[in-house]
Amino acid sequence: MNDLDTAVADLATRFRSALEPPARAAAELDPARLRARFDEPMPEDGMAVERVLGELAERCDGGLAGSTGGRFFGFVTGAALPAAAIAEAWTAAVDQNPALCTLGPAAVEVEEVTLGWLAELLGYPSGSGYLTTGATMANLVGLAVARHWAGRRHGVDVREDGIWGVPRLGVYGSEELHLSDFKALRTLGLGASSVRSIPIDERYSMRVEPLVDAIRRDRANGDVDPAIVIAQAGSVNTGASDPLDEIADVCAEHGLWLHIDGAFGALFRLCERTAPLVVGMERADSLACDGHKWLNVPNGCGFVLLRDAELHAEAFAGTAAYLTPGGGANLHELGPEASRSWRGACVWAALKQLGRRGMEELVTRCCALADELAGLVRESPRLELCAPAPTNVVCFRYRPDGMGEGPELDALNERIQVQVAAESEVFHTGTRLAPGFCQRAAIVSWRTTSDDVAALARAVERAGDTLR
Repeated sequence: MNDLDTAVADLATRFRSALEPPARAAAELDPARLRARFDEPMPEDGMAVERVLGELAERCDGGLAGSTGGRFFGFVTGAALPAAAIAEAWTAAVDQNPALCTLGPAAVEVEEVTLGWLAELLGYPSGSGYLTTGATMANLVGLAVARHWAGRRHGVDVREDGIWGVPRLGVYGSEELHLSDFKALRTLGLGASSVRSIPIDERYSMRVEPLVDAIRRDRANGDVDPAIVIAQAGSVNTGASDPLDEIADVCAEHGLWLHIDGAFGALFRLCERTAPLVVGMERADSLACDGHKWLNVPNGCGFVLLRDAELHAEAFAGTAAYLTPGGGANLHELGPEASRSWRGACVWAALKQLGRRGMEELVTRCCALADELAGLVRESPRLELCAPAPTNVVCFRYRPDGMGEGPELDALNERIQVQVAAESEVFHTGTRLAPGFCQRAAIVSWRTTSDDVAALARAVERAGDTLR
């Protein structure tokens, strides 16, 4: 066996072990200890190939988050499906670049087909699409096309002339609008201050009447051109969705672009109980989604779907003399990246492993588990819900008898979240809502079971009983 064979055999052993559920839900080592392991001068001489992975794995031991397990409820984090992880490893070895057809002919075709599958899965009449690093970049691409559309309305080609000839654009989103949408607007030169913050209702959904009022007010004042509404399918804080069908009516009536940030909530369509929450999603001009959330593929994958293929291509078109086309699609002309990884293969693999029915079962089961967790909270004398939980996110807090709302209760729940994370049996994060600081659990992992959500409820109660 030569050195490369030894290295590949070592990879196979470690890779197989990594596909098992992790022993801990959170990392054991703090950043300072991890830095000490890696903080060394750059090596002058190379290391034998069969030793490199072993050293990396040894130094990372104790410093890996347990995000591939069923008890990781933090943020909105999926656990890579085996087929997706295996496909990701293989694509790294064959190293195709689907930005240009001649650099990855099969990669381009797989991504084109996969985007069609995703549009079909979501019931979206996509004319075009693009695979990105995640929903943040998907929002950027969708809003870049919206900016191009708005410029065209005013006779300005923003690709050539920038936004200088375009009136200041008005963008409308709820008080729960995600940070990635603000990042996209800043990057595109529209600015965070272009957003008109629209109030939410008791379900944490955008209220339509104030939206209409804001559009009419801006149009009457004349200093801002109402252009884009960003609606959410799945608020990251609570899992709530904006009333998409009503908002689509508003956009149609007033001539605005509708962009939907559906990072995880777009897949509510696959669960019978949550599907009504995303009625109207198919009417969006652009729809952004994550892959590494509910699709359960490795991190670094998302996608955007657009209704107008011509407009999408127009917004990013451009080539150079050295870019030999090769006869197929050149995907670099549909987004900001030139060279990039073949990220569509892991999505193709995940959809092949689960199929439509498997995806429907996964989303339905996660929402049912969230309902189970909400039920455990209601049954507990020391836990209480902090927001409605109609989907896959549950916000709750520990509240002992006699303790009213305020800084003391918030501080207790902050300490509970830290304590549960330190114990590492389960991992969840917190957030701040109208009632105050609360525990927040998002369920999107294919591995999560009823036992796992029960373990979370017990861990919060146990930590609260100890710390109060």
